[in-house]
Amino acid sequence: MAASKGQGEDRLKKLRPLGLGLLVGAVVFLLSEVLIHLEKSREYEAARSRLQIEASAMRARLESELNSTFSVGLAAASLVSAKPDFSARDYERLAQSLSAWHPGLRNIAIAPDNVVRYVYPLAGNEAVLGVNLENIAEQREGVLRLRENWKPLIAGPINLVQGGVGFVHRVPVIVLAADNTARYWGLVSIAMNTQPVFDKVGLNAESDVSYALRGTNGKGADGDVFFGSEALFASPSAIRMTLVMPGGDWQLAADWREPDRAMKWRAFLWHVLALLLSVSAAGLVAFAARSQERLQVLASHDSLTGLANRHQFLVQAESFLALAARQKYPFTLLNMDLEGFKGINDDYGHEVGDAMLVHVAAKVHECLRASDLIARFGGDEFLVLLPDTQPGPVLDQLIVRLREAVAEPLTIRGHVLSVSISVGIATYPADGFSLADLMRVSDFNMYADKRLRKKDGAQD
Repeated sequence: MAASKGQGEDRLKKLRPLGLGLLVGAVVFLLSEVLIHLEKSREYEAARSRLQIEASAMRARLESELNSTFSVGLAAASLVSAKPDFSARDYERLAQSLSAWHPGLRNIAIAPDNVVRYVYPLAGNEAVLGVNLENIAEQREGVLRLRENWKPLIAGPINLVQGGVGFVHRVPVIVLAADNTARYWGLVSIAMNTQPVFDKVGLNAESDVSYALRGTNGKGADGDVFFGSEALFASPSAIRMTLVMPGGDWQLAADWREPDRAMKWRAFLWHVLALLLSVSAAGLVAFAARSQERLQVLASHDSLTGLANRHQFLVQAESFLALAARQKYPFTLLNMDLEGFKGINDDYGHEVGDAMLVHVAAKVHECLRASDLIARFGGDEFLVLLPDTQPGPVLDQLIVRLREAVAEPLTIRGHVLSVSISVGIATYPADGFSLADLMRVSDFNMYADKRLRKKDGAQD
């Protein structure tokens, strides 16, 4: 059981450098991942800032162009309000001057009491003349709301009476009667094709940014999508902005058309480097920790048998002696010397001799407790310190087991070899109060045991 416990402790000691290396590797990996996350966040924010700039510029161009076009209706309504008895020639000159600089403007229509009486240009728009806008199902709601609220409205995209699909901007015309009371006179209607406007501002151009617009009938975020992909408004990475116009709002969504593959590759390489760095750090730390432990072992243990060396034994024995003196309990020191080892070394070489020393160390270690201290003190000399042990049957049985274990033969290179031990015993405090006294007594008793064994062997 003691041997099993000792083996468990040895395994833990062997695993400690690996565990330390894994811990350091994990810390390095986590720190690397944090830095990667921060760098990715920085790049994401930079990309989003660029997207914000692109979208803001597009919104500014769209608002400028659309408001410029829709301002035609506001200007026309103001002039008609000031002179409701204008002539056809007056209207034509007005419409011609207002529409000259607006490529998306399809026509300007004036509808007294919501019935279209004037349209410019007439060519291509003849179908709208004389139409009561309140009788067109698709436009009735907006026209009636305009008559009631006296506020500009954007309608569309709708099917135009004159053909095609477009947006209509309607502006109420309010005139003052002789008694200075305001009344609804009719409306000015601007029909607009968005394609030329979108082309002019670059909305249809191939670029790195994808755009979408929604806000049918000027409803902004509540309106349907009429340009681009509807999925763009659901994308968490897209930027959304509101276009403010007289008569309603649109909403613009923008996102990068293609993901930044370069950034993804960089992030992938960063993760690989982080993994390699953490593995390298783990390996270096584990190697350094194991090397440090090996240096400590070499400094305190015999390189051949793995037992404590002379220096380590003396240090631990002095500490143990001080503890025994304070707590008043006995212990025993065994001095063991190999018999027959010199002949094996001389006859079979040092390699076989070293194998025999390892064999003896292992056999002695098997007989001892985990609390006992064993050391290789010299060439073939071993010292054992047995805490809380004094002369008696228990010690006698242990010495018998040690003799039997050491005498077990070792088969090496086709030879069956064996050695025996001479044992000297010294007990604290009966044989001395210092380590030097105990070692002198045990050494004397070991040589006495050696002489006795030789004498017994000679008599046999």
